[in-house]
Amino acid sequence: MDIRSVDYVLAVADHGSLRAAAAAIGITQPALTKAIRRMEDETGVRLFDRTARGVRPTIYGEAMLRHARNLRASLRASRAEIAALRAGAAGSVHIGAGPSWERAVLPHAIAAFRAERPKVRIHVLGGTDDVLKARLREGALDFVLAATPDSPALEPDLEWQTLQTDSYCVIAAREHPLVRRRSIRLAALAAYPWILPGPHSLMVQRLHGLFRAQGLPAPEPAIQTDIVRLRHQLLGTGPYLSFAAAGYVRELRDRRITQLDVPEALNPRAAGVITRRGMEPSPAAVKLIATIAAAARPDQRGSKR
Repeated sequence: MDIRSVDYVLAVADHGSLRAAAAAIGITQPALTKAIRRMEDETGVRLFDRTARGVRPTIYGEAMLRHARNLRASLRASRAEIAALRAGAAGSVHIGAGPSWERAVLPHAIAAFRAERPKVRIHVLGGTDDVLKARLREGALDFVLAATPDSPALEPDLEWQTLQTDSYCVIAAREHPLVRRRSIRLAALAAYPWILPGPHSLMVQRLHGLFRAQGLPAPEPAIQTDIVRLRHQLLGTGPYLSFAAAGYVRELRDRRITQLDVPEALNPRAAGVITRRGMEPSPAAVKLIATIAAAARPDQRGSKR
């Protein structure tokens, strides 16, 4: 039975008359009669009894009507859902976000987005940029918020939209021996143990590049972990050093951690939205990206503190 047949059966049942039903749906009575007979031939049962007062459904017709009404209701619901999805008012968005986004930007952006689109479900996955980009390529994420590489052309399958600029910096616990020193040379950092994420993260690659540019061996981490909070907790347990986005350190407002004065280690950093090239994000994802972009503006972040 096609959708048109569903409309015919429902019209006949609702009007109790072939003539009235035909007029309501805009076809001739003979055409409607022929359509009903064709459905009866297909099912092998009589769907309507003809009476002096019109027609009424048989027991088989009642069964078909139940399913026809359910189908019509499902179609209406599907159209409404599709319309909501097209408008970005329903569905779900899967985000990958680095640690620098989790404090100042994402909470405000998600709150603002949910206020306008409460039916959209949001899933946020944290991690380092290399892990998140892998999930993006797999199709598990709609977009990623992370640092932009030095040469985006090396990742031609991805597209980048810059939302923030700051720099990477060396951090340590406030009790670290280097805290009171000024203009620390990069070579002086080699004497201390490091806590870093995995070697494939952009942050670590940038750090290694800085050391190699000075003819120094890249630091080998004494502790390697992708868990940001754990790295920060461990900084206070020894003379450890780590590397982080300067903006994130400021937003963290953790008095136990401070940025060291290492001019040679200040490395420009751009960060923003990463999407798959050639894959159009859903309307809800597009709207959420726009909301995040607005929340990432310095004037907006400052007004929310």
